[in-house]
Amino acid sequence: MRCVDRYSVGIPALGEEHNRVFERFVCVKQAMAKGSDWNDIHLAVASLIKSFEFCAALEEALMRIHDYPGREHHEQEHADLLQSLHALEKANLTTGLTQKMIGSTFASTMKHHLTQDRRCARYLPQPTERAHAARQ
Repeated sequence: MRCVDRYSVGIPALGEEHNRVFERFVCVKQAMAKGSDWNDIHLAVASLIKSFEFCAALEEALMRIHDYPGREHHEQEHADLLQSLHALEKANLTTGLTQKMIGSTFASTMKHHLTQDRRCARYLPQPTERAHAARQ
């Protein structure tokens, strides 16, 4: 699942990380749908958590660099989402992970992306095409 343009925040580096997070959600759902063993699902969930942690760290660094006024609230949402992801991990190892749990956590993550991440991206300086091309 790639972040289509309507989900873009306008900052290519963040877009790439958001795509990784959303792709990891798909991997978890696919592992569950094909009836994978707990260890394969655990690997998919652990990968999702790591991708989310990196994405959040990147966003939080940008917010600190640019003194984003909504940083504390945004970081708290990251902490809450990370707690939800760890709850998925624990459920997989104990009571069993359900599609409903994944769907709920995905919905919360997407809501954060469409509201908080976009609000933050509007505040941050936008990269120029030339600067983006130079990094590639």
